[in-house]
Amino acid sequence: MSFDTDDRDPRDTTSTASDPGSDSGSPLPPSHTASAHTSHDTAASNDDAPGAAAVLAGDVTDDGTDDGTDDGTDDGTSPGDIADDGTLTEGLGSVDDPLIYDHAPHRIRDKADLLRLVGAILIGVLATLVAMYLTGLTTGMHSDMERYAQSISWLLTMPFSFLSQLCTVVIIGWGVIQTLASREWTQCLSAAVALLLGYGLANTTSWAITSVGDTQLISALVSPNNISGTLLPDIFAGIAAFLTANGPRRLRSSVYWGWVIIAVLAVILAALDFESMAGTVVSFCLGRVIGLAVRYIVGSPSFGAWGRHVTDAMKSIGLRPVSLIRRRTQGSRNLADGLVPDSRIYDMRCDDGRHYVVSVCDEQRHTSGYLRQLWQMITLTGVSHRTDRSARGSVRHHRTMLMSLRHMGLEQLDPYEVTYSRESAILVLTDAEQLTACDWSTVSDNDVADAMAYLRHANDRGYTNRLIHPGSFARTRAGNLIVTGWDIGDDGSNTANIAIDRVQMLAALMCTIGIDRTVTCGIRAWGREAMAALQPYAQGAVIPAETVHHPQWDRRHRIKTLRARLGTLIDTDESEQPVPVTVTRFSLKSIFSMALLIIAVVAVFTQLNMADMVSAVKSANPGMALACFLAGCLSWLGMSITLTAFMDRGKRNFFAAFMAQITTGFTAVSMPAGVGPAFVNLQFLRKSGYKNSAATAIMSAVVAVQVVMTVILIVFVGLFTGRNTLSSVIPTNTVAIVIAVAVLVISLCMLIPPVRSLVHNKLVPVLRQYAHQLAALLTQPLNLAIASFGAILQSIALGVSFWAALLAFGYHTNVIETTFLYLLSNTIGSAVPTPGGLGGVEAMLFAAFTSTGVPSAIAMSATMLFRVLTYWIRIPMGAVSMKWLEKHNLL
Repeated sequence: MSFDTDDRDPRDTTSTASDPGSDSGSPLPPSHTASAHTSHDTAASNDDAPGAAAVLAGDVTDDGTDDGTDDGTDDGTSPGDIADDGTLTEGLGSVDDPLIYDHAPHRIRDKADLLRLVGAILIGVLATLVAMYLTGLTTGMHSDMERYAQSISWLLTMPFSFLSQLCTVVIIGWGVIQTLASREWTQCLSAAVALLLGYGLANTTSWAITSVGDTQLISALVSPNNISGTLLPDIFAGIAAFLTANGPRRLRSSVYWGWVIIAVLAVILAALDFESMAGTVVSFCLGRVIGLAVRYIVGSPSFGAWGRHVTDAMKSIGLRPVSLIRRRTQGSRNLADGLVPDSRIYDMRCDDGRHYVVSVCDEQRHTSGYLRQLWQMITLTGVSHRTDRSARGSVRHHRTMLMSLRHMGLEQLDPYEVTYSRESAILVLTDAEQLTACDWSTVSDNDVADAMAYLRHANDRGYTNRLIHPGSFARTRAGNLIVTGWDIGDDGSNTANIAIDRVQMLAALMCTIGIDRTVTCGIRAWGREAMAALQPYAQGAVIPAETVHHPQWDRRHRIKTLRARLGTLIDTDESEQPVPVTVTRFSLKSIFSMALLIIAVVAVFTQLNMADMVSAVKSANPGMALACFLAGCLSWLGMSITLTAFMDRGKRNFFAAFMAQITTGFTAVSMPAGVGPAFVNLQFLRKSGYKNSAATAIMSAVVAVQVVMTVILIVFVGLFTGRNTLSSVIPTNTVAIVIAVAVLVISLCMLIPPVRSLVHNKLVPVLRQYAHQLAALLTQPLNLAIASFGAILQSIALGVSFWAALLAFGYHTNVIETTFLYLLSNTIGSAVPTPGGLGGVEAMLFAAFTSTGVPSAIAMSATMLFRVLTYWIRIPMGAVSMKWLEKHNLL
């Protein structure tokens, strides 16, 4: 008997019998089978549905998924009974005419279209920005095209308006005729809608830009010799939308040649200056956006292997199938092929009586998995990643992973071979091993420990899974609990990948058996020390979305609970917990660093008075300017001496500490003065092996020594020079008012019982431990003396640097007096909460030295020179130093 499948590729003229069936993970019931042992021709064809010798397995939605319904055309006959393993026991087809139960989707939504849509938007925006701001580049390209256009000047006599209309008629007419001849009504309708929307979007965009009135933007997009009559040439937007919606290009010749014709027309019009290059590119991008949006909504024809294509592909690997039955899967993953995403599962029987599981992966469905791999590569750092661009590469890799695991003696699915058909990759598995879903109510601690040992064995050989979630656990035929889903796993993995694998397993088990059993089994399988080592990797960024969406997972608290439980396994105080390992690029640290860079750029372009600085540097004495710079660099040496004085001998790395001080030049342009250096040094201490409290204590000791030495120098030098500037700068009551306000705020907070309890239980123990460590550092006479020397060297070096800046303009002063005024002015100016004390430091230096008789012109020039050589020039030096520290994992 014959059935109308309505799912054939218009280019495919072969077909076998079609019959309603099922696409279930469980086998087809006998009532849903039909006698279909002989070939029949299908009477009708669908709009662009794939060519397949297909037997219907139920109604299929627009996105290619089976909705589980039946079309009611069953004739009540059955070719045979179906066994428990899902294969027919009798009444099978023949090798020449296999019995096929399959159903190709009418259309498929290809997520690659969304990726192309985003790309078109980015290209359009980039072309607009280039035309607006890189005028030199666009002018050069335009002049080059004018020279080339001279060789085709004879084209100027052609009626280009008529030529544009002719190209439009040819492209649209050819495409419409070809789709109508193939009775592809949906395709024709969607292409027509996209054409109208493309023209509409181009004209709307032109109107919007003109209404805004941005002359720079308008001049960048329009050509003086414009022949389209609109700001953007709408012909390119309309045709691009039509061809995109009527595509892809491999589907029909009219689409391919349509792109060739419109591209040639665009090049000629741009070369002859009838349309601007930027306007043409933007118009094409608008059309692509509309066409891709329509194509994704309506769906694209399937180019994958279905039905007879699959059985024919088996012959290339030595199999002779007599039946092929598609399972109706629930969700996008199935245990039958090891949780490969968006695959189709078939049960196949060959003429020798052997049974196989066939997993088919289509290129059109592989995009989602590839995008997920790309997203992990972008968001995670410090770990290796896989990026399988094609379904073929992904399936080949999956087969290799399964074979490797089995070679190690681990139970896993048994791959037979990989083959290909049309735009599908096909993995054939034998029935030597089958997996069943895990029933967590029957899982014992021994099962969990065995699954953890399974992962440990794979990790010991360098294999990692990369995506362990509650659905990754399965039972083998022998009843053992194992980990499946190795399709995106990899070999040769580093320590970070192994740790992330184990954290993912712990998180998945937390959702199913609870935290207590999970930790107990983890210690049993991996050991207490190995479990404790996972604590820095217990971060939300490494937890798969499948685990996060589990009903038992609490996104805010579960990962904190896991981290805290792992922390209890560490033989240190709670305040000494290891710093989390950086595994995500978009962590607070990375966002903070990006913000620093943005602030630095803004500060440079808004505060930098380039004309005055260049003038000051040009008129300065070169020798004294060099001395000013070198004296400023000497302050880095003093800072390094102070920092390393409090570090243990085994952890001292003076060169790295010196590089950290250079890095402070970059952070100083983004943070208030003093905050940037403290931040960099604190991170450097942590990376050098110090715990949080110890690093904070060392940094506090450094700051304390620097502050005390600066005050002593100011007071001592002030007394020595006989100046009484300090009292005239700071109002008498300011210090008293600040202290009174601080005491008032603290007293009010301590009157609140919850706050008082929090301070007593959380803050006091940490402060007590910190105070002990700080006291221990400050009571070491030798280290304290070395640190004090470094702080004094730092302050004097900067004072001498400003003295050299004055000498660079021929003004001689007393070096001691200059150092005193500099320290006082810089200390007060740095209190201004601007990056590096911008504005405040310059104002105080200028005011202090002009008040002592230095001519204002020389004071301003010396101040500008000093800030250039000790502040602005340190920005790029600090950026390079920061990269070096990050490369060596010291920041």
